[in-house]
Amino acid sequence: MTLKSITTVCLIILSSLAFSQAIMTNGPELDNDRDSKMNRMLKGDDNSFYAYRVRSKGKGTSFFIEKYDKSSLKPVFSKEISLDDERRTKIEDVEYCQGNVFIFRRQYDKKADMMTLFYQTISSSGVVSDVLKEIVSVPSDHYEFVSFDIYPNPSNTKFLIKSSHKPDKKTAYQTDFILMDASNQKKLWTKTVDEKLFTNTENKTINFFSSATGIGTMVDLEDVGFIGLHFDDNDNIYFGYTSPAKLWSPKEERYKLSLGIINANETDAKYVELAFDDDYFVRDIEFSKTNNNEIVVGGYIKDVQERKGRDLIKVGIFSFSVDLKNNTIKSKSVKFFDDEMLAKLESSSKRAKKFKYKLDYIFPIGDAVYYVGEQYREQQVIRYTNTTGTMGGVGRAGGVGMRTYDVDYEYEYMDVIVAKLNSKGEFEWIKNLPLRQVMKLENAPHVFKQYIAVATNNNIYVLCDDHPKNIERYSKADFEPKDLKSVSGIHGSNFVCNQLNLKTGVVTRIVLMKNEDYCFAPIQERNPSFMPPSDCEIFVSGNNSEIYIYTEDRGRDRFAKIKFD
Repeated sequence: MTLKSITTVCLIILSSLAFSQAIMTNGPELDNDRDSKMNRMLKGDDNSFYAYRVRSKGKGTSFFIEKYDKSSLKPVFSKEISLDDERRTKIEDVEYCQGNVFIFRRQYDKKADMMTLFYQTISSSGVVSDVLKEIVSVPSDHYEFVSFDIYPNPSNTKFLIKSSHKPDKKTAYQTDFILMDASNQKKLWTKTVDEKLFTNTENKTINFFSSATGIGTMVDLEDVGFIGLHFDDNDNIYFGYTSPAKLWSPKEERYKLSLGIINANETDAKYVELAFDDDYFVRDIEFSKTNNNEIVVGGYIKDVQERKGRDLIKVGIFSFSVDLKNNTIKSKSVKFFDDEMLAKLESSSKRAKKFKYKLDYIFPIGDAVYYVGEQYREQQVIRYTNTTGTMGGVGRAGGVGMRTYDVDYEYEYMDVIVAKLNSKGEFEWIKNLPLRQVMKLENAPHVFKQYIAVATNNNIYVLCDDHPKNIERYSKADFEPKDLKSVSGIHGSNFVCNQLNLKTGVVTRIVLMKNEDYCFAPIQERNPSFMPPSDCEIFVSGNNSEIYIYTEDRGRDRFAKIKFD
């Protein structure tokens, strides 16, 4: 072993001795089919959790719900879900609630121009219901004109189903909110708003073709509209909505942000404009509701003003507290990243224009609130294929003498950002934890959560895969962010735990395990047909500050438990 290797090992050991708050315990190897891909982990009760898997090999696809014991991390049962017609049926979502796993599935009847959302259940004892129960049917002459989203309430007793749809291209969208009780599995009410609260990405693109290289890029402009929803235990609905501002132009896209509120005892939505000092773009938001009279809305704001010579970039974080008794803004705080922070994020004026920001968690702890999100870059790259023939041209569809293209999506996940809002309603500090992950997806845009964030009374823990050379660089107080290396594959990286002390803001790191055989797998099912939702968690919470994660090794897999302070 070289002196450099010994030094690195010593640093890891010393950090582990000083940092004993995170303990990882591996479960046994599972006897699973290697073609059965983990799609997501699901909540359960105090003693168990569930997993949803997809097995796709050859022409057939199978779907499974599995139950695992939290103590032994061993399987309890595995049940297959059968689809009558895979061409017309798609599993929309899978959720655990009130002792059952609910499988929500949509089915399109092209002859009748009708989309229907059904559900079936699997009980905690493994009983599979063969009966498909209809939730809602909506008329539409096109599959893509209908969007369903399912939201369990915090106590996991009810579901809110959001159905955004229109019957044809010319008609405006409407959104139906359907409340369903999970215990007796009955619909309680339906409320309708004349808004397109559609969870999808409709990117405007500009194509750049190069006859010399045959390579082009597509630059996307942000989608506008629905950006997040919260459904509370009192059956109230809160959603974020962006719309073009008066000063909007193609060169400077400016928007206004509103909070939509539908109270449980009312049918119409009320809107509260969350106004800033200027018009900025807000990509998504998160909610925190600690009492019935107040809701907190947080997120990132960004503004790019194109100027000759140098574009002006402003990026920051915000928090609004809304008084629900009179639907007014109770307090507001906005903090823009200064030059020092932007340097830590490697967000130079040139690179900052390409970065996007997404808030993932709001943690109320003590008399403060902590906001945890991420910075990433999303880029579309055109991949060309030339076909032989005498006719020329460029097109998406294939043909004789055609140059066809597909669109790949490149992602660079750069940093996890943690901000503290103190009891005075001011952002006290902002810290960044480097995250260096790069990946490519073919024909499918999808933002995967690459890290886990867990909050206790004393710390916030951020767990992620990291390059093995970075742990030594972090030990230097003056390390340069540009010197950090990125992870493009799981094997050969480290699974790292970053501990951020809530009082001091000091960050300490340890390597929980080396990804040599079994590896922490933040990216699970990549097949575009089966990708989990972007906000889907990649862990399951347990009791007493414990979480359960999934690890895999080229088809083999097992679960692990991590206990914090």
